[in-house]
Amino acid sequence: MINMILLAMAAAVIWAASVYTYPFRPCRRCGGTGRKPGSTRRRFGPCNRCGGTGRTQRLGSRTAHRTVLSVRSEMAKERQRKRDRRAADNATDPRRLEDR
Repeated sequence: MINMILLAMAAAVIWAASVYTYPFRPCRRCGGTGRKPGSTRRRFGPCNRCGGTGRTQRLGSRTAHRTVLSVRSEMAKERQRKRDRRAADNATDPRRLEDR
């Protein structure tokens, strides 16, 4: 039972890394060409689903990128708080100068 849970967790981590690394896949409607199905040389139109790029976002890619972005921003905020605390500790208090 524990092995199945660990295997499922490993699969989820691998899938999340894959979605983060490769967020796009070929458009299913146009097959990655960017043209409407049935287009010819005379009558060409961009695919409605992908807008002519031939790519669409994979399921979960936005969530993966937003999660990584929020974790990075929280880490940056914590580093800034630590710097601010150090600067406040190192700053001289004006009341201390009067005592000297």
